[in-house]
Amino acid sequence: MSSLPRRGAVAAALSLCLALAACGGGTSSKYDGSTVDGQVLMDATAPVISSGAVCMYAIANGQGNPLNFSVSPPTGTGTLLTPGCISTDAQGQFSQALPNFYGPVLVQITGGSYLSAATHSTQSLTPLAATNASLQAVVFVGGGSTVNVQVTPLTTIATAIANTMPGGLTMSNYAAASAKAAAEFQLGAIDIANTLPVAGDAQDKVLFGIEQYLALPPGSSDDAGGADLLNWNTGVLAQMSSDFTTSYNAINGTSASFSFY
Repeated sequence: MSSLPRRGAVAAALSLCLALAACGGGTSSKYDGSTVDGQVLMDATAPVISSGAVCMYAIANGQGNPLNFSVSPPTGTGTLLTPGCISTDAQGQFSQALPNFYGPVLVQITGGSYLSAATHSTQSLTPLAATNASLQAVVFVGGGSTVNVQVTPLTTIATAIANTMPGGLTMSNYAAASAKAAAEFQLGAIDIANTLPVAGDAQDKVLFGIEQYLALPPGSSDDAGGADLLNWNTGVLAQMSSDFTTSYNAINGTSASFSFY
């Protein structure tokens, strides 16, 4: 998969959504749904391989898959659109038809494994139920076309940020949160929701830094499973900034400084 949704297509979908006042999501025979094509990456050359772990949830009232914390471990309570969760292939790619659906969809990867650039060994992602730190992204479905989505640690952070905004998980909030995540990680105008990382580029280096943070101290000791970073815990931004700076510089051989806000 070499291309992802273009801004114009997303903008057109948003305009149509506003015109029909249907942004909350839902099903209707009036709409044809979409086929969702996606790819899950930890960095440009590290796909996430999963077995039955890609789940797509309808977003309604700004929520996609809220966790039920009254049970242990917490479980997802959202409306699952896929017939069970599906798998990625060896390139981290997946495809699923979502017929008769119109609206925003939350894509979650609960678990999976990847070849870490930090350890040069296979690493497992923490399951969603343990820390709510699964990889996530948001995509707009409807109109009968094929839509594309990329899922990375950066889209996960953008999803977490969007979830805290008034209105929750809407496409406009996700776009704004993606821009904020890009700014936090000094990526300028890169559209992290729709631009695949290229080996050695700025986005790829940030993803390397996140892999280092997840696998090795100080990140792995201060933030087990990356729950704070991937959920963008604003209560520990200073610690996250310090740990990520150390991780980024260690794996990229740089002297950058990050100060999350």
